[in-house]
Amino acid sequence: MSRTVAQELLMLVALTATGMGVGLFFDCYRLLRRYTKPGYFLTQVTDLLFWVISAGAAYYVFMILTGGEVRLFSILLIPAGMGIYLKLLSPFVLWPLLWCFRQTGLFLGFLWRAFVFCWRTLLFPFCFAVCLLGFSLQFLCGVFRLLLLPLQWGWRTLRRSLLEWCRRRRKKP
Repeated sequence: MSRTVAQELLMLVALTATGMGVGLFFDCYRLLRRYTKPGYFLTQVTDLLFWVISAGAAYYVFMILTGGEVRLFSILLIPAGMGIYLKLLSPFVLWPLLWCFRQTGLFLGFLWRAFVFCWRTLLFPFCFAVCLLGFSLQFLCGVFRLLLLPLQWGWRTLRRSLLEWCRRRRKKP
């Protein structure tokens, strides 16, 4: 398989750009970890996820550009691109990236608050009806108990009288 110099140069630029993309992805991951402070287990899972995604991207680029043909210089170009990005571009990209993350967080927080507001607005009549039903049932139970108090007193009096009558009757013979 013969390659021209232009194809080799394109592969050199594309693999270096892939390394820079992995470096940008690493900066995003680094910022997210810095501000979310995940625990030990979640850190391990997200590290694994980062490397799986990075390896998948590198594999895809290798398959598209080289047809699966891996050479030593092509393997070294991705870490070189990542190193170039981290040394030269990362200090200038971190603050704008952090600003973008904060704006995205504010926007997602606004969306969440809007969703909760809409949800509560839609459920308010049902919650009000349930509260009103519960209050009315408690009120009716209280009124029913108040109405039964005289009957309860009458029943106790009748029961005591019957028990007393039965005791007197047993003592007579």
